[in-house]
Amino acid sequence: MQPQWLSFASATATHLGWWYNAHRFCGICGKPLVQYTVERALVCMDCQEKIYPEITPAIIVAITNGEKILLTKFLTGYQKYALLSGYVEIGETLEKTLKREVFEEVGLSIHDIQYYSSQPWPFAHSLLVGFTAKLDEDLPIKLETDELSEARWFERDKIPHDDQPLSLTWTMIEAFRNHKF
Repeated sequence: MQPQWLSFASATATHLGWWYNAHRFCGICGKPLVQYTVERALVCMDCQEKIYPEITPAIIVAITNGEKILLTKFLTGYQKYALLSGYVEIGETLEKTLKREVFEEVGLSIHDIQYYSSQPWPFAHSLLVGFTAKLDEDLPIKLETDELSEARWFERDKIPHDDQPLSLTWTMIEAFRNHKF
């Protein structure tokens, strides 16, 4: 959908629509919730409980090894190459999430973690937080096959192109391709 801002506005509206529908009743007293007029929230007029839209933090990471970048493919769903990603667990920092996800999904360790950018990702009710990181040691990939079907290193000039580069993942991949990190 063009312009791009309209695509994300539509996706954000869908996210809010889902949230309003999924939160019709107060979790404390069971009474109906109503839209709060001061800010984007729902409030119970009986017990005054106020809730806000749910946003799940998730990381994506561009792992580099010299002139190569690690790209993965999901086992199901999206079938193009993407950066490694994962959800933040309760009590976990973003940095710990990065290290855990990288080790769980490909059996590697990283260092020199740098914040890159963020992007609301309403399709999964998420906020994507993008980072770059360098590979600690050039070891074989140990693919976690419950979520991923492939993980491999690509030289800058051999990175596949995506015809729908709307995501932070592809913004970061293109930045690597163009020697911006």
